[in-house]
Amino acid sequence: MSTEGKFQSVNINDIKKFSPDARVNLPLLLSKDLITRINCYEPGQVTPTHVHPDDDEVILCVEGRGAVTFPDRESVPMVPGSLVNVPAGLVHGLQSAPDSRMVLVYTARANYTSIRSNPKPGVPGVRLPGEAPG
Repeated sequence: MSTEGKFQSVNINDIKKFSPDARVNLPLLLSKDLITRINCYEPGQVTPTHVHPDDDEVILCVEGRGAVTFPDRESVPMVPGSLVNVPAGLVHGLQSAPDSRMVLVYTARANYTSIRSNPKPGVPGVRLPGEAPG
């Protein structure tokens, strides 16, 4: 077993932050193989519908309530302790409940890509981590 990586430890309670304008996405941990980030949502905020063409994503809800949303199937509720695997190629979004903040931690391949599924021409948006300039 290799020990070439750097040991990392964070407390998400020291890092999480919220904004009334849009969900906040911050890095937590990075290794040569994996990236772990945190999303913090005010009530009703979203991560737009997108897809990771070549990369699985694992999402853990650590606070609040919301859902993983899909354009063509039922949403999957998220509450503290919910853990979901979104396989590569599955179009999805994320949304906090209208009456609840939500904090999610997710992990993917370090160099994952993200493509917004329905970009709106002429409407600037907050780029998704991993999103190619378009």
